[in-house]
Amino acid sequence: MAKRSFFQDIMSILSSNLMVTFCNLAVGVLLSRMLGAAGFGMYSSIIVVPVMVIGFTQLGIRRSTIYHIGNKLLPEDNIVSALFILLLYTSSLSIIICGFVYFFAETKPYDPLIIVLVLLTIPLLLTNLFAGGVFLGKDEIKRASLMNVGPTLLTLLFTLLFVLVLKMNILGAFLGIFLANVIMFFFTYRIIFLEYRYNITWKYHEPIMKSMIKLGLVNAIAIFVMQLNYRLDILMLKKLSTLEEVGYYSLAMQIAEQLWHIPFAIEAIVLSRSASSQDDMLMHKTVASIFRVSLLIGLASGVLIFFAAPTLIPLIFGKDFTHSVAMIQLVLPGILLLVGFRILNSRLTGMGKPQIAIYTFVPALVINFVLNLFLIPRYGGIGAAWSTNVSYAVGSAIFVLLYSRFVNMRVTEIFTYRRSDFFFFRDIRKRLRFRSA
Repeated sequence: MAKRSFFQDIMSILSSNLMVTFCNLAVGVLLSRMLGAAGFGMYSSIIVVPVMVIGFTQLGIRRSTIYHIGNKLLPEDNIVSALFILLLYTSSLSIIICGFVYFFAETKPYDPLIIVLVLLTIPLLLTNLFAGGVFLGKDEIKRASLMNVGPTLLTLLFTLLFVLVLKMNILGAFLGIFLANVIMFFFTYRIIFLEYRYNITWKYHEPIMKSMIKLGLVNAIAIFVMQLNYRLDILMLKKLSTLEEVGYYSLAMQIAEQLWHIPFAIEAIVLSRSASSQDDMLMHKTVASIFRVSLLIGLASGVLIFFAAPTLIPLIFGKDFTHSVAMIQLVLPGILLLVGFRILNSRLTGMGKPQIAIYTFVPALVINFVLNLFLIPRYGGIGAAWSTNVSYAVGSAIFVLLYSRFVNMRVTEIFTYRRSDFFFFRDIRKRLRFRSA
């Protein structure tokens, strides 16, 4: 049984996510001002490729690792050994697919040096990603938080150096990402090999690898479908509109998606606890309570972003990005719906049922694609925002209905607030009082 409460673990991850938010926003401000709308659009169109590809080729191994280490049914040495073999496979596959897209599928080829940097970053990023799964599976929340915030903090520092000081533009931005992941790779090596002292063998652990891939592959497809839903708009905007529209919409999504740091913090803990939980009904009720509280926090944050965006976006990012304001305000409802989805989905994933997300978001993906075909040529980023809202609403509605059947809870029970839900806010108040004292 975990020694810390849900609240303590969630706050640990949430604080690291808030730091990630600050660093990402700072990088976004810097790049948008230094590169301009077209340059920022070019940067976004390059980085979206590995984000989408890794979402699939990682085979859901991070989540599978959390599940296998968390339930403590197999030796950790064997799990981690199998993990490193899978790392070689997934890295190679990711590099091949991304390389093909960059060098053959694009009508306008990118700078080869930038592409080389991106491809070299992929195995480093995957290593750090998988290591985070090991830490969460072992309930090492603080280390998982450090793996979360470390790359983005270092990326900000290197972006300041290469883009702001040395004026290396897009090349400098990707050089910063590469070096940040190099440093985190050595941190991971020190923990895994020197502290945990895992006995890594390159033996083919067939039963473990099959088990990890079987669960992970379903995870991977689910993650890929969700990632494609998130990023399809940018790819279609690049084909059907202008790079300026890509830049405006990319910034809009970057700002609006800050609402997701709430479920990102919670889902990691829910996934870790679900893998080792012995009381399913208690977990169902706890997750439902967290779901309801998160919707309230997300709604309050969304209202704040809605009213602050018209003032802050031109002030922080420059007047060129005023066009992003309407896109931010329009896409917020869809983003809020995904807050609840991610929390409930983490519970099913921790139960070994990640396939439910596929059933719900494939139809949403089709809707997103069809709407984008009609709306983007006419309305640009505004049309993409409408498509996103509709597809997220459909996917979330279907998912809640399926979730209620799998956990044997009525939909009204999932959404009905209780007095105990607000103990979360009481815990926050107590913690703040303790710190001030």
